[in-house]
Amino acid sequence: MNHQRPASATATTAGGPSTAHPTIWYYGPEIPIIGSNGMGVFGFSLALLLLFPAYGLATFLFTGPGVIQGESLTASSFILLMLASAAFIGAFFAWVVSEPQVQAFTFDENQQMLTLTITRRCRSPIEVRVPFSEIISIRPYVMTSSAHDGHFRIVYRAANGKILEHLLGDGTSLENIEFHGAWLRGMLGERMCELIDLDK
Repeated sequence: MNHQRPASATATTAGGPSTAHPTIWYYGPEIPIIGSNGMGVFGFSLALLLLFPAYGLATFLFTGPGVIQGESLTASSFILLMLASAAFIGAFFAWVVSEPQVQAFTFDENQQMLTLTITRRCRSPIEVRVPFSEIISIRPYVMTSSAHDGHFRIVYRAANGKILEHLLGDGTSLENIEFHGAWLRGMLGERMCELIDLDK
């Protein structure tokens, strides 16, 4: 879970609703986000996947005569191996194409700009800059009315015209949701929605 920390003297995290909000709100992990070699990870994972069919083929070649002669145990083992390989390959590609995650973001009132640091499976983190004018809505959520934290959902128009949506600030306290929400509402108006209870 990410935690808020000040990025500079001008981006100090707010202490409560009575404190004046800084012009910059930074949210991110306690340690820097380290980019990995996405192609290297993908290539290594792909090589592992290719080993499964190769292993299955080798098993079939070595046990082929037994399978042909009707040894059900060997045939069943081979079929189970192939099914396991197919399931693993499917799970891997589902993991690769899973939803991107926002690891850090910065709302800059002076520049009227939102900067997102987004990570994707088997890829290096990327930085996306979204002008405030392209933000369609920001919706704060909480699971129950008695919960202690929640998150934001932002919908915006990307540079290519596509409408994208991301989860921001998972684990943000309700106090900070209200505090930052009031600040964002002052800049975005009705595009900054009221707190939504997901259990209702």
